[in-house]
Amino acid sequence: MEKNAKDTYREFVAHMVHDLKSPAIVIGGYAHRLRSGKIGDLTDDQRHALDVIIENSKRLEHDLYMILDYFQSDREPASMMLSECVDVRALLKDQVENYLIEAEEKGISLELRTPPGPIFLKAYENLLAKAVLNLIDNALKYTPSGGRVLVSAESSGDFVVISIKDTGRGFRHKDIDAIIRPFEEAMDLPNRELRGFGLGLSNVKRYVDMHRGQLRVESIEGAGSTFTLVLPKYPERA
Repeated sequence: MEKNAKDTYREFVAHMVHDLKSPAIVIGGYAHRLRSGKIGDLTDDQRHALDVIIENSKRLEHDLYMILDYFQSDREPASMMLSECVDVRALLKDQVENYLIEAEEKGISLELRTPPGPIFLKAYENLLAKAVLNLIDNALKYTPSGGRVLVSAESSGDFVVISIKDTGRGFRHKDIDAIIRPFEEAMDLPNRELRGFGLGLSNVKRYVDMHRGQLRVESIEGAGSTFTLVLPKYPERA
């Protein structure tokens, strides 16, 4: 079957991102080795410079992963019947456990709060897990030491409600408007940090849309943010 222009473009972007990810990972890896002092003693200025390199290489890796994930998820058949029954409580438990060590190292309390019994939902399990992981990752990134991240879920009528709440720095109202833009618009954000956040959030919204759900964002600058996924238990066929 002959490829159309969209498929060719998608493959080009995927190959390009893969090619860019490798040197980004190598740069970050060697910077970590230098920063650890295993290759030699460092001055304070050198340590600071390496911290900047490490932070920016992490941002680059994040952006590249979000771009790749966007184009890969674009291949998912949105019209497919959501026949997989997922226990949301078990899924959240697994995702939270993935971040417990990182949270402990950062001095952040990461807590899961769900009802005692299972919460069932028809969903693309892999995409729902990606959405939750992205939101937990962002919450930990924007929450300072001593802060708290709460992941919760509840069954409410015909819906399952999943929330990730943090006590981080929060966002200004105009920043919220910026980070919930579509993927292509998020790419144009001049603020590198907001752009990276927006790329990830646009993927989250895409996954939620595939489940016929809603993504809600509440944030107060200096007081934290809450990202809520409202998902129908039995979404209709697309």
